[in-house]
Amino acid sequence: MSATRADLDVHGGVAEGWGTVADAFRANFADPGEDGAGVAVHHGGRLVVDLVAGTDRVRDRPMAPDALMAVASCSKGVTATVLAMLVQEGAIDPDALVSTYWPEYGVAGKEATTVGMVASHTAGRPYPPLGSGLHGLDLHRGPAVTDLLASGTPWWTPGTAMAYHPVTYGTLLDAVVTGATGRTISQHVRARIAEPLGVEVWMGLPAELDDRVVPGRWEATSPMEPDQGPPPEPGTYADLRARALRENPPMAPDPDDAAAVRADHAAERPAAGAITDARALATMYAATLAPVDGVRLYDDATRARVTAPRTDDVETLIESGTAGPDIRFGLGYQLSSPSMPGFTPASYGHTGAGARLGLADPELGVGFGYVCSLMRDIGPSGDPRWASLVGAVRSVVG
Repeated sequence: MSATRADLDVHGGVAEGWGTVADAFRANFADPGEDGAGVAVHHGGRLVVDLVAGTDRVRDRPMAPDALMAVASCSKGVTATVLAMLVQEGAIDPDALVSTYWPEYGVAGKEATTVGMVASHTAGRPYPPLGSGLHGLDLHRGPAVTDLLASGTPWWTPGTAMAYHPVTYGTLLDAVVTGATGRTISQHVRARIAEPLGVEVWMGLPAELDDRVVPGRWEATSPMEPDQGPPPEPGTYADLRARALRENPPMAPDPDDAAAVRADHAAERPAAGAITDARALATMYAATLAPVDGVRLYDDATRARVTAPRTDDVETLIESGTAGPDIRFGLGYQLSSPSMPGFTPASYGHTGAGARLGLADPELGVGFGYVCSLMRDIGPSGDPRWASLVGAVRSVVG
């Protein structure tokens, strides 16, 4: 790959013929604006774009070539990849009851909940039980919240409606995967994705890597803050969600609180806690399409199974947050929609709060990763930074 040169200090490079992506990446720093960012594209069995640029404004330092970022709900796409591999092996049946792998879950109106309902955000458990007395990260992981989710009552009849499960998606699936395999999702990520592909994906970051993590900076209010408008009607989903958000810990720790940062980085949260880079996201998604350096994560039949729509025919409850108002899901993967436009209607992957993005597209044979430290709410048409990058990639291969 040939290194790019411009007024902006860009690390990395692009393969011959891929310069339009580098141009689009540079242009994003001027309009609509970036702090620090990275983009990577895998195509034809090789990494053809791998760029990092900008500034870590929280730490007041340039973006390093080996910078890492917490990628919020892009983590769900990593978890979905682990789940797909276990489905292919027969270790987990997505149509089996959750209680098959986690017997304690099959009570209190959750008896008919399937693994597929959990993975497609239709399980009726979008937030930890209200008034649990738990605080901070204990609402996101650990035996106390897992036990409460197992014993509690869903907010709607599982399978009849969809509303985004920001963190419980990972807590619930972790219990299923651990029950089925004896290993946590984090352990599977290391053994099945990160190490075979030679990429950096962590759910539970070692302390010695903390300094490489670039904190995010919200340009405006985080979408996971409670709404400031008139209070919703008591007992509605909107009311329950607002109450849950008031109990929920901040999306990210205070960057000046070293203990809080270390606890956040160390926490194994399969829905929202992955720390990685654009290169790893692009490589992982490419390996769901074809071998990457001899590593194929799952086959075409499994891909068709896990990307089949599971939410198109159910009611979508009031939605906001990281994924946009029109989200669609397969088995854990977000499917193409206006708020995650992708490259073609066949694209799948996952967005992450602030506008991080990981994608695969089987029609174009592309794995794509984008990370950013200047975070914005994802609008109904996606993020404008994506539009230029996705358009540039499509102009090369489309």
